[in-house]
Amino acid sequence: MFSRIIKDSSIWRDDTSFSLHNHSDTQIRIGVIIRPLNEEDTNELRYLVEVYRLNSKLLVNCKMLRRFGGIYNYEDFVSRGYNIDDNKLEDSAFETKAGDVVVVAFLNGQARDGIILGGLNHAARKTSILAKDGPQYKSEFNGIEKSINKDGEYKVTFKGQPTNLNKLNDHPSSQIQPPTYDEEKGTSYYKFSKDGSFEVSDNAKKDTQSFKIDKTNGTIEILGGKISLKLTKSTESVILKNKETLVNTENKITVNTKITQVNSSEKASIKSPKIAIGKEGVELLDQLAKLIDALGKVMPISPVGPCTPLMSTGQWSQVEQIKAKIKEITGTF
Repeated sequence: MFSRIIKDSSIWRDDTSFSLHNHSDTQIRIGVIIRPLNEEDTNELRYLVEVYRLNSKLLVNCKMLRRFGGIYNYEDFVSRGYNIDDNKLEDSAFETKAGDVVVVAFLNGQARDGIILGGLNHAARKTSILAKDGPQYKSEFNGIEKSINKDGEYKVTFKGQPTNLNKLNDHPSSQIQPPTYDEEKGTSYYKFSKDGSFEVSDNAKKDTQSFKIDKTNGTIEILGGKISLKLTKSTESVILKNKETLVNTENKITVNTKITQVNSSEKASIKSPKIAIGKEGVELLDQLAKLIDALGKVMPISPVGPCTPLMSTGQWSQVEQIKAKIKEITGTF
């Protein structure tokens, strides 16, 4: 009679029956990001990840592990997904999928709440740095490449988005090809050399523009194609080489030096309402006017005796006209 009684599961607990219900998945698994998304309420970044478990796949909603987790100190970035048919999971190999390859763990062992611990090298990409060269670093994100070589030299290079970027939107079919770049737009960089020097360059194939602080030689050099400006710390010299220089200064230009030398192979001109040439107390144009006045008082000596002063001649009025023009532009110190 009692053998026919059906046991109430709330009273009679069977560990074997409840084992699946209580199961926690504590293994770390490999996955491929399908798409990033933002939660509607919090706008928090989430990722739909295709996670591989034995011979099966499952879709997991994952958070991304951050280096910083504060209110003011944070790090946000969006990883790449890949084009997938929403009605089925892809059976293609890793090297055909554009999504980032990631390592996933389940918070509290529950597959409904995953966390991306980090990334793995994509099967379609070959690592370019060599272990034999010692500690190094290299990364690329949206065409910005950062690298630190074995000598500790740091370089940031702008490549621009790959010209074949749209290929990553295709459905997985064949191995993804390496990125290609427009080198006419890309290759600009800035760099810290191992001696502490700093350089910025557009790295153009023709008429390069650059700025370099050479710490070893104590120079600063600016290039704009064929234009060059060089400052040397040891000799306190400045050398400028160019075809044309135009300076527009609204109020005043002051030059103080010991020696001034100007060489013009064709011509030199100064245009100003007032010009002063000479030194304190002795101005050249003023002296020319005084010279004219002195010449006007000169009385030539003839065989028959002294003549009248030059200023008494009929032609002297023309000299006075010239003197008036000289006085008009005569400046002072």
